[in-house]
Amino acid sequence: MTRARVVIALALIAGAARAEEPPTEVVVQGDRLSRTSKREPTAASTQIARAELEVPGAELPDVLTRVPGTQIQRTGASSDFSTASLRGATSAQTPVYLAGIRLNDDLIGAADLSQVPLWMLDRVEVFRGTAPEGVDRMGIGGAVLLEPRFPRRSTLGAGVGVGSFGARSLFVGGAAVGSGSGALVGLRHERADNDYEYVDDAGTTANSADDRVVRRPNADASGWDVWAVGRTRLGRDASVITVLSGFRREQGATGLGVIPARSARARVERTLAGVRSTVPCARQCRLDLVTHALVGSHQLSDPKGELGTGTPLLVSRGARGGQGAHVTWDASDALRLRLGGGEDLEVLRADPGQRARRETSRVDGSARIELGPQLSLAMVGAAERHATSGGGRERDLWAPAARVGAELRLGEQVSLLANAGRYTRVPTLGELYGMSAVVRGNPDLAEETGSSLDVGARATMPGRDVSLWADAFAFARVADDLVAFRRATFGTVRPYNVGRARFLGLELATAAQAFDHARLDLALTLLDPRDVSDDRQLESDLLPFQSRLVGSARLELYADRLAGVDRVALATTVLHRGSRVADPAGLVVIDAQWTLGADLAVFVLERRLALRGAVENALDARQVDTVGMPLPGRSVHASAELWW
Repeated sequence: MTRARVVIALALIAGAARAEEPPTEVVVQGDRLSRTSKREPTAASTQIARAELEVPGAELPDVLTRVPGTQIQRTGASSDFSTASLRGATSAQTPVYLAGIRLNDDLIGAADLSQVPLWMLDRVEVFRGTAPEGVDRMGIGGAVLLEPRFPRRSTLGAGVGVGSFGARSLFVGGAAVGSGSGALVGLRHERADNDYEYVDDAGTTANSADDRVVRRPNADASGWDVWAVGRTRLGRDASVITVLSGFRREQGATGLGVIPARSARARVERTLAGVRSTVPCARQCRLDLVTHALVGSHQLSDPKGELGTGTPLLVSRGARGGQGAHVTWDASDALRLRLGGGEDLEVLRADPGQRARRETSRVDGSARIELGPQLSLAMVGAAERHATSGGGRERDLWAPAARVGAELRLGEQVSLLANAGRYTRVPTLGELYGMSAVVRGNPDLAEETGSSLDVGARATMPGRDVSLWADAFAFARVADDLVAFRRATFGTVRPYNVGRARFLGLELATAAQAFDHARLDLALTLLDPRDVSDDRQLESDLLPFQSRLVGSARLELYADRLAGVDRVALATTVLHRGSRVADPAGLVVIDAQWTLGADLAVFVLERRLALRGAVENALDARQVDTVGMPLPGRSVHASAELWW
């Protein structure tokens, strides 16, 4: 982590720390039960509140496993590369935003969720079917929106954490509030040995006689990250939000569980900066400007050729920068219009001698219409021009996309919803030319096109002692030339085009709160992912790496102002993920996995001191990741945070 990143981050605090606090925000208690995002009422969405992000020892991928329609892909332990996909889409089709700034880059093709610290987030909004208004990618893969914490008072804080397999962490942070301005800055360091035990089956899953328990070698990880988020109000309806992030992680590249790599090492670095400005341009009109830049690199050292890379040092570098501008006009109480566009430039460089470049131009517009007290419509359209060059080839095409959604309100507690969309997506530079030694590229990939439809219902049943909330959606998605992944060699995956793919699914989510002392959250996803190509040669038609059943349940018991304690909460979580095939022929099967966890949180000293403990995978269930690497068994975590 360079000194300049830290200095810039601390400067954001210094500039905002010269005035009194703003008024305290009012929280409506009835909103705590609902998991629906208010950003896009017609869309299938899930919102994760701040209280759910405070689970000790958890990473953002762990929290997202409890969202219906979401599947998490890992390439190792919790400190390793992790991505999310929605309703059968790939992670490259699923954009992730922080304060409106897209975190995805074409070096890795997706956003690495393991890099995002939960402590600096206020909430997470997941749009499972289609992306909401106001983002720069409208593909069929939905979107994940990370909203940072904007401080209400000036504070300083620090925290420590310890856990199984040599895990330890330390962070220091601060928030400063001025007259109409505020900033949040934090610096975090994490280390882990990741030397957990796993079963080595010698590559013979059908024969248990040669199984032995070994300890995972060369899996240590060490990382630093600094985050700074600032907001300044410039008068009536005008504001500027700044985001700065720096990240560096060094770790062992463990290879396969059967044939481990003992000398290979990897290093990942990333710097992100973005500015989002909002200014009034006329009566009932505002102008939104977004400027962003991202630079990242991935270095893999394989001096003994244990990973089969063919070179002792493999370095990939990527950069993205862009500018967007939109005008929003509230024409009346029943009509809101939005129009704008943007320009992006992406560059990928990888050894040996690989170069790629893409220029993207975009125009888009949207409208929200209230057709009465019961019916709302939302319409979004976009067209993107992608000019791509690399590997001696050039591509130039337009990618149109459109969506229409409707909400029919049956009283105050029940709504019926429907959405239909059409999209075109060009492969990312990472999909075309490779993301890492594990994820190889395919320059022959064609752009994918598709359409989607979902219908659903939401219901809220408030009560004096017991309140209920439920959300159910059925969806269908058809894609031509879908970009999917399959194992190319043992331990690597490579993208390919599926001639025609069809996804059918059902999502169920519900929450119940009783006597202000208990909360139960349930989520279930049924997915039928099929290759329905006319020229399919294989008997199996299941798409790789897609579980057909994913479920979660979390029960939390809590009490406020109990025996001198401000708050105490005890929770247990059960996660299940069905089996997956790892190749188009269906010959390699990743078995079904389920885990049980528990966590306890105690807040004292007017909630300034928080003590937390957790047990993950309490029954020590056997788990593996996308390419068959072992994941940790039972682990214990503890942490303490103090703010003043």
